[in-house]
Amino acid sequence: MKFSLIATVLLFFFASAVWAESEWTPSISVSEEYNDNVDEEHDAEEDFITTVSPSLGYRYEDARVQFDAAYTLDWNTYAKGTRDQEFNHDAKVYGLLDAWQNFLFLEVQDTYRLVNEDVTRGEVREEDSTRDQVQQNMFIFSPYITPRFGDRTSAKIGYAYNNIWYDDDDYDLKNIHRGFIDGDYELSARASLLSGYSYAMELSDEDTLDRHILYGGARYAYAENGNLRFKIGPMYSRYRDRDTSSSSVYWDAGLDHDFGVVRLDLATGISFDDDPDTGETFERRYGTVTLSKAWPRTTASVFSTFEDYEESADSDTDETESGERVSLGTSLSHELTQRLTASASVVHDFEIDSDEDTKRWYANAGLSYAVSERVGLHAWYRFKDSDSDDLDDDFTVNRIGLQLTMTF
Repeated sequence: MKFSLIATVLLFFFASAVWAESEWTPSISVSEEYNDNVDEEHDAEEDFITTVSPSLGYRYEDARVQFDAAYTLDWNTYAKGTRDQEFNHDAKVYGLLDAWQNFLFLEVQDTYRLVNEDVTRGEVREEDSTRDQVQQNMFIFSPYITPRFGDRTSAKIGYAYNNIWYDDDDYDLKNIHRGFIDGDYELSARASLLSGYSYAMELSDEDTLDRHILYGGARYAYAENGNLRFKIGPMYSRYRDRDTSSSSVYWDAGLDHDFGVVRLDLATGISFDDDPDTGETFERRYGTVTLSKAWPRTTASVFSTFEDYEESADSDTDETESGERVSLGTSLSHELTQRLTASASVVHDFEIDSDEDTKRWYANAGLSYAVSERVGLHAWYRFKDSDSDDLDDDFTVNRIGLQLTMTF
């Protein structure tokens, strides 16, 4: 059942575009990696990992249809048998159809990827192994209309269906139905007032969660190289079966400014993330700061992220779960020659007020060499250090590998 709607909608978009002029990008990669702590444990076991990764990308766009799809399979085999062979998938699909006269639109998104079983760990990093991760599929289908009211006022009114499932039956399936209306009033060529309302109903085996959000805000291009946006308003959430509820403030804001010497990007807001471990929805309050600079052959950035995860329940109850974490990092990429590029990054990630007091360091260094237009080599060293009072999270990992990629 969970595949039928996905297959129907994807086939609809695909049939609209597949026979027209389009762009296909198939490729295959083969890599060999040495890992001195395959299972990320205090008592380390080493192994050699061979990975075969076929990949296929597809893109089509015309006046009425936009369709992008990308899929990669990672087939991992372990020479010493420290793990069974793995088949990990990464797929992204996006489609947008102008169904009727630039008024009625159909939008579809599907993402299939590895995520952390504990959502408070944040996004999966390149330096992580697949320990404590699970394949998640998130499918969204949204029909909506875009009426205009005069020359200055426009709206987006629609419905979105979101289906979340995991390839492990121990994790709960979730269906989310959301209705929304977003309004935009143009004050000038640079400034607009924003307003909107949404109602979401999350259905799972355990409970039903209702969420109402009402917001007002603005968007302002205050300079040719500077933009500001914000939304803010009340939010009300309620679990029906538990009869618990909470009221709080919803916000979504950002600032982008290019100073010439450096570019500044600020973002803060609330997102709603599914936690595979508990089956609950967590409210993620976040703030990010990024400073970046691009030279003719070099790009560099410094970034920081703060995240506060809290279960969507009555904050006055003792059952509410939460977690806070901070990430600080920097990255650098430099084109040594027309064919050879070096890259490096360092990230420090730590939890705040955690019983285990876990702190993690990540480091990544790589060299990429273009053998030809269709063949590339990539070598890397990846380091991860997890320092924790909990022995299960106290370990160090070193990985070194070489990958050959051919694009057809």
